[in-house]
Amino acid sequence: LFSGAEGPAFRIYFRIGQNPRASIFSRRTSSPFDWSGICARCKVLSVTISRKLILIAALAALVLLLIFAVFYRLNYVAPPFNVAPLPEGAHALTTAEVEDILTAQFSLIRKVQQIPAPVKADYAAFANEAFEMVNPGQTRSTDGIIPGVPNKELVLVGLAGNSAVLIFKRGSLFDTTNAVVFSHRGNGGVWGARIDDNSVHDIAALRNAVHYGRFQPLQSTERTPPY
Repeated sequence: LFSGAEGPAFRIYFRIGQNPRASIFSRRTSSPFDWSGICARCKVLSVTISRKLILIAALAALVLLLIFAVFYRLNYVAPPFNVAPLPEGAHALTTAEVEDILTAQFSLIRKVQQIPAPVKADYAAFANEAFEMVNPGQTRSTDGIIPGVPNKELVLVGLAGNSAVLIFKRGSLFDTTNAVVFSHRGNGGVWGARIDDNSVHDIAALRNAVHYGRFQPLQSTERTPPY
């Protein structure tokens, strides 16, 4: 409170924290109840804070959208494999042809939902059964059948040019590891086998098993037999 030519007046301070000198603004008013100017400044401050909050919320939403897009692409989007399904009666690949295919650099897929449609169609035609598998590590049927749960578990799918490799485990009384190789070169070809070594979990191990003959071939258009 102080005196002036216009009579007594008040100066009102709004403080930040405990420091009386750290004021946001002050207002000289002839009456302690004259809040018009103060309210105007409060509105400006409120609008400024609101804009900052909106900007922060927009940036947070954008970051979350980018994270979701990356997650979706890594887990659900099938990589390109632009080939037509193999023709009916595609010839059986020789062991030498399979070994040659397996020397390529493969892009690996370990999620069922990312497997390209042509690979699923080729397997269904070869095995004479629907393509039904669970992801690695998920529960699958074995000799004890679980209703609605497939008995095949994906190990990997490898894509290289116009060739594809499928490795999976089949549950039964005794679990087995199976592999199918599809080639879309020329008239196309297919090779399928039950691998003797259940530790085959990558392309290199499969190539080694093929090279040393540690497999039992399966005929095309024949269901993988129970073991």
